[in-house]
Amino acid sequence: MTTFKKYNKIHRLGKEETDGILDGSCDIQEKIDGANTSIWIGDDGEVHCASRNQELTEGFNGFVDYVKNHEGIHRLLADNPNFRLYGEWLVRHTIAYNETAYKKFYLFDITIISGEEVEEYKTATDVRHLAEFYKIDTPAYLGYYENPKLEELKELTGKSVIGETGEGIVIKNYSHKDKWGNHCHAKIVTEKFKEDNGITFGGNNKHSDTYWEMYIVNKYMTLTRVQKIIHKLQPEIDERLDMKHIPRVSGSAYHDMITEEIWEIAKKAGVVDFKALQRIATKKAIQIYKDILNGDISVADLHD
Repeated sequence: MTTFKKYNKIHRLGKEETDGILDGSCDIQEKIDGANTSIWIGDDGEVHCASRNQELTEGFNGFVDYVKNHEGIHRLLADNPNFRLYGEWLVRHTIAYNETAYKKFYLFDITIISGEEVEEYKTATDVRHLAEFYKIDTPAYLGYYENPKLEELKELTGKSVIGETGEGIVIKNYSHKDKWGNHCHAKIVTEKFKEDNGITFGGNNKHSDTYWEMYIVNKYMTLTRVQKIIHKLQPEIDERLDMKHIPRVSGSAYHDMITEEIWEIAKKAGVVDFKALQRIATKKAIQIYKDILNGDISVADLHD
């Protein structure tokens, strides 16, 4: 019975699941910052779609309709009904890509399935050839490496063919399994992506070079603080606050955070790089301010 199956997690290079993954033949692809999705043919003979966590019957920012109308995807699965396609549905997230890159499915893996079990992965070369034949988009292929060195991989990290910068890279060694016998890929993401992603979604990565700076920003650069600055500045300005006031609002929000919270910061945080802190805090303040101006956040709601 062919049903939804979650895609295996891609682990950060350096975690124990990736031990030994650079020993041998490795294919390197661009890691795209979108939504993980999958497509397969069910026992009912119909094409099914899923997000990372659940099967979808409609919507998902246009993904389901895109699949329904993509002739190549239907032909590929009709010719290979035991394939499960995994890819990225590219919608706006953290990385800014070229406008023409969005609302497309980028195929990055194919597994051959037997009932509920995955038998094997198709190689990166096979996936690219199939995608080209059936006119399906794929992430950029950055090369084949035998026993790659970390320095080589870091040079590839951040390159993109669909934007000025990318999220990072995915490392695929199809002979690699972790110590528990599971097949997995590895990833390296840029420090900028870690930082911007943390700003957007409020997360933090303990391995990031800006862990403490991100901790401070997530804790103290809040909606309420930016709202306070807006209400303080508005009486001083003879016009409505708009985008041209971004430098003043973000700078004032950073100054307010440091002035009011420095003792708490000193007690809780480790070593702080204040240049990095100012950069990250300013980004966060700008994001919050833009959301307010665009109506994504109501200024009135910030009193709650």
